[in-house]
Amino acid sequence: MGRHAEVVARARLDTHGLVVADLGCGEGRLVRALLEHDPSPVLVHAVDQVSALDDDLLQDIRVRSRIADLDARLPLADAAVDRVVSLNVAEHLADPAGHLLECHRVLRPGGYLVLAHSDWDTALFTSTDDALTRRLVDRFVEVVPRGAGRADGFMGRKLLALADAAVDRGAAFDTVEVAAWADAHRRFDEGSVAWKVATGVLAATQDDAELAARAAGWVEGLRRLAGAGQFLFTVTDVAVVLRRA
Repeated sequence: MGRHAEVVARARLDTHGLVVADLGCGEGRLVRALLEHDPSPVLVHAVDQVSALDDDLLQDIRVRSRIADLDARLPLADAAVDRVVSLNVAEHLADPAGHLLECHRVLRPGGYLVLAHSDWDTALFTSTDDALTRRLVDRFVEVVPRGAGRADGFMGRKLLALADAAVDRGAAFDTVEVAAWADAHRRFDEGSVAWKVATGVLAATQDDAELAARAAGWVEGLRRLAGAGQFLFTVTDVAVVLRRA
């Protein structure tokens, strides 16, 4: 299964009529995976800082697009939803534990939060220069390019500590599952996961002209390996499932 299917499988969509909040929904890949589940939610609140959902999702009567600052109070009432999914959001927030407190507030008692995040330090690229690849991945997780906001390349491995921090601040959560997986990706065309991470690597090297030039050559090498059918990219994804007491 892919990342979005893995998250949905852990959301425990086991009954009809559930209301779900997808926080940081982006273009709606996770929303789409939620709607394709059987049984599907009766309503998905797709929440993000901008509206980027595909048109077909915006026209789906089961979807409500909501624009909100994910570092602020969510535009949802107390105990309004049965499930919350938060994928690759925490690293971008000023107060990730506060994000979990908001998830707790909007969940009904007995509801589940699937807190999931890629651990970017585990990114694996097939390349012809292993030492350079290690240097570039380290650069990617250490350097936040100017104007890119916040990032934390180690967030996946921090999710359990993040959950404990939210509990310490009053969120009545029980941990019911911890999972990790790594999807295999062989594509390196524009829009692929590997391509997106590689462009992040390039952005992280822009203040070092020598390393940026080497990184550009490294990306060309990835393209050649993909063309020869020898390319592989993976990254470890982590999910912690929390139940509101």
